[in-house]
Amino acid sequence: MEFHKIRKRLNLLGILLLLAVILTSCNNEAADNDWQHAHISGPTNSGWYPLSTLFSDIWMDELEEVDVTVVEGGAIGNIREVNTGIDVQTGFAFASDFVDGMNGEGAFEGEPQENVKAIGAFYPTFWNIAVLEDSPYESLEDVVEYGADVIPGNPGDASEATFHRIFEAMGYDEEGLEEAGVSVDYGGYGDAANQMRDGIIDLTVQGGGPYVPGLTEIDATQSVRLLSVPEEVRDELDEQGYGYTTDLEIPAESYSGQTEDTPTIASWAMMIVNEDMDEEVVYELTKAIWENVDRVEDEQPTRGVWFDPEVAYEEIEDPAENIHPGALRYYEEIGVTD
Repeated sequence: MEFHKIRKRLNLLGILLLLAVILTSCNNEAADNDWQHAHISGPTNSGWYPLSTLFSDIWMDELEEVDVTVVEGGAIGNIREVNTGIDVQTGFAFASDFVDGMNGEGAFEGEPQENVKAIGAFYPTFWNIAVLEDSPYESLEDVVEYGADVIPGNPGDASEATFHRIFEAMGYDEEGLEEAGVSVDYGGYGDAANQMRDGIIDLTVQGGGPYVPGLTEIDATQSVRLLSVPEEVRDELDEQGYGYTTDLEIPAESYSGQTEDTPTIASWAMMIVNEDMDEEVVYELTKAIWENVDRVEDEQPTRGVWFDPEVAYEEIEDPAENIHPGALRYYEEIGVTD
């Protein structure tokens, strides 16, 4: 091959390599300027999923740099996923599980989640302890005395932990429940609701804001009745420091046969973020939520009615320590930390 042809080909190769370097540099710069992250929610039929989708829309509408992907998750797993920060950077969790994660207790026994911070608490999730209207179980003591069949969720779910903690506060650990003839099986909300409707189980524990969609579906044909959590049990749970809110009630008429408010315990639904997420990014994400709270109230009214930045700050355990610095900066700016 002639020398000048070889030189032309080498020159062309050099130009192509230079263009590749320039394009890579530009792409990297664009990637650096974009705030791309994944947000982990609940299952698609949960209350968290549409709220997460709304948040992602707000963020992408208000912040040009932001690109958010919403993925399915679950309360306990979300904390673990956000803690690693590998696949997801923000997500929903329960305040009670957040406390467990920080302390390495409950579902996180011996494995504290040290890389998770809070953005804020948004609304209470009421724990619905439900039976059918014609059930012989009138109280939580009846559940033990007559040996109910129960599905409190899947192992490690927030509902399952709540079920056991309620009965522990009454003096019955897992062994005590078994000795009393209480049969505990496991499954998701939909499976539990179907089995209760079909008479296979007597009771389920599920979280709602305040009611649970799957239970309202049953209620359309078979009335659902809620069992209340006695005051002394709520006081004991409060004293244990699990992060529950113990002074709320499920409003009357949440279900067709419910004529009075039902005392229960609640866990605040909150947003968590990986500790290493950029402070400016978290500041902007937090600001966008609160500057669009009217949109949340319009599109998610049963949850949006609870949205309040002061409450969002105060319902986090030790907020000055456990809220991400970016979110904390926003709360300081609007004066809710005083």
